[in-house]
Amino acid sequence: MAEPRIDRDLLASHLQSKIEEDGLTLRDAAGEIGCSPATLSRMLKGSRSDNYPDAQNLFKAVSWLGKSISDFEVGKRNAASTIADVEVHLRALPGLTEYDKEALVAMVKAAHDAAIELRKKKE
Repeated sequence: MAEPRIDRDLLASHLQSKIEEDGLTLRDAAGEIGCSPATLSRMLKGSRSDNYPDAQNLFKAVSWLGKSISDFEVGKRNAASTIADVEVHLRALPGLTEYDKEALVAMVKAAHDAAIELRKKKE
Protein backbone atom coordinates (compact mmCIF):
# COMPACT_ATOMS: atom_id res chain seq x y z
CA MET A 1 0.00 0.00 0.00
CA ALA A 2 1.45 3.36 -1.05
CA GLU A 3 1.82 6.18 1.45
CA PRO A 4 -0.57 9.08 0.86
CA ARG A 5 0.83 12.16 -0.84
CA ILE A 6 0.46 15.04 1.59
CA ASP A 7 -0.19 18.65 0.62
CA ARG A 8 2.68 20.02 2.66
CA ASP A 9 1.76 23.65 1.94
CA LEU A 10 -1.75 23.12 3.29
CA LEU A 11 -0.35 21.42 6.39
CA ALA A 12 2.12 24.28 6.86
CA SER A 13 -0.66 26.83 6.58
CA HIS A 14 -2.82 25.03 9.14
CA LEU A 15 0.13 24.71 11.52
CA GLN A 16 1.02 28.39 11.13
CA SER A 17 -2.59 29.44 11.70
CA LYS A 18 -2.89 27.40 14.91
CA ILE A 19 0.44 28.68 16.21
CA GLU A 20 -0.66 32.27 15.59
CA GLU A 21 -4.17 31.71 17.03
CA ASP A 22 -2.73 30.15 20.17
CA GLY A 23 0.02 32.78 20.48
CA LEU A 24 2.74 30.16 20.67
CA THR A 25 6.42 30.39 19.93
CA LEU A 26 7.94 27.85 17.57
CA ARG A 27 9.57 26.10 20.53
CA ASP A 28 6.31 25.99 22.52
CA ALA A 29 4.34 24.64 19.57
CA ALA A 30 7.00 22.00 18.89
CA GLY A 31 6.81 20.96 22.54
CA GLU A 32 3.03 20.59 22.35
CA ILE A 33 3.29 18.61 19.12
CA GLY A 34 6.08 16.39 20.43
CA CYS A 35 8.70 17.16 17.80
CA SER A 36 11.85 19.25 17.71
CA PRO A 37 11.69 22.95 16.83
CA ALA A 38 13.85 22.17 13.78
CA THR A 39 11.34 19.58 12.56
CA LEU A 40 8.44 21.99 13.05
CA SER A 41 10.38 24.69 11.23
CA ARG A 42 10.82 22.35 8.26
CA MET A 43 7.12 21.47 8.31
CA LEU A 44 6.23 25.17 8.33
CA LYS A 45 8.24 25.63 5.12
CA GLY A 46 5.88 23.22 3.37
CA SER A 47 6.99 22.26 -0.12
CA ARG A 48 9.84 24.78 0.08
CA SER A 49 11.65 22.37 2.41
CA ASP A 50 13.84 19.71 0.85
CA ASN A 51 13.20 17.43 3.83
CA TYR A 52 9.94 15.51 3.95
CA PRO A 53 8.76 14.94 7.54
CA ASP A 54 8.66 11.33 8.66
CA ALA A 55 5.31 9.65 9.24
CA GLN A 56 5.53 9.86 13.02
CA ASN A 57 6.02 13.63 13.01
CA LEU A 58 3.33 14.09 10.36
CA PHE A 59 0.82 12.18 12.49
CA LYS A 60 1.80 14.14 15.60
CA ALA A 61 1.34 17.46 13.81
CA VAL A 62 -1.97 16.46 12.24
CA SER A 63 -3.22 15.14 15.58
CA TRP A 64 -2.22 18.40 17.28
CA LEU A 65 -4.37 20.21 14.73
CA GLY A 66 -7.29 17.94 15.60
CA LYS A 67 -7.47 16.65 12.05
CA SER A 68 -6.90 13.46 10.11
CA ILE A 69 -4.01 12.79 7.74
CA SER A 70 -6.62 12.36 4.99
CA ASP A 71 -7.53 16.04 5.40
CA PHE A 72 -4.14 16.83 3.88
CA GLU A 73 -3.97 14.07 1.30
CA VAL A 74 -3.54 15.32 -2.26
CA GLY A 75 -6.66 14.60 -4.31
CA LYS A 76 -8.90 13.83 -1.33
CA ARG A 77 -10.08 17.25 -0.27
CA ASN A 78 -13.29 17.90 1.60
CA ALA A 79 -15.80 20.19 -0.05
CA ALA A 80 -15.67 22.58 2.88
CA SER A 81 -12.78 25.02 2.78
CA THR A 82 -11.06 26.50 5.79
CA ILE A 83 -9.40 29.86 6.19
CA ALA A 84 -6.06 28.04 6.02
CA ASP A 85 -7.03 26.62 2.62
CA VAL A 86 -7.84 30.12 1.42
CA GLU A 87 -4.49 31.33 2.73
CA VAL A 88 -2.65 28.65 0.74
CA HIS A 89 -4.41 29.76 -2.43
CA LEU A 90 -3.71 33.44 -1.79
CA ARG A 91 -0.03 32.76 -1.21
CA ALA A 92 0.11 30.82 -4.48
CA LEU A 93 -1.21 33.70 -6.59
CA PRO A 94 1.28 34.51 -9.35
CA GLY A 95 2.57 37.99 -10.06
CA LEU A 96 2.31 39.33 -6.52
CA THR A 97 5.10 40.31 -4.17
CA GLU A 98 5.37 38.60 -0.81
CA TYR A 99 4.27 41.87 0.79
CA ASP A 100 1.11 41.91 -1.36
CA LYS A 101 0.39 38.27 -0.51
CA GLU A 102 0.79 38.98 3.22
CA ALA A 103 -1.55 41.96 2.89
CA LEU A 104 -4.20 39.85 1.14
CA VAL A 105 -3.94 37.13 3.75
CA ALA A 106 -4.25 39.69 6.56
CA MET A 107 -7.33 41.27 4.93
CA VAL A 108 -9.06 37.93 4.41
CA LYS A 109 -8.30 36.82 7.97
CA ALA A 110 -9.63 40.13 9.33
CA ALA A 111 -12.82 39.80 7.27
CA HIS A 112 -13.20 36.18 8.39
CA ASP A 113 -12.76 37.08 12.05
CA ALA A 114 -15.22 39.97 11.72
CA ALA A 115 -17.81 37.66 10.10
CA ILE A 116 -17.44 35.16 12.95
CA GLU A 117 -17.88 37.90 15.56
CA LEU A 118 -20.96 39.24 13.73
CA ARG A 119 -22.46 35.76 13.58
CA LYS A 120 -21.86 35.30 17.33
CA LYS A 121 -23.63 38.58 18.10
CA LYS A 122 -26.64 37.50 16.04
CA GLU A 123 -26.94 34.18 17.89
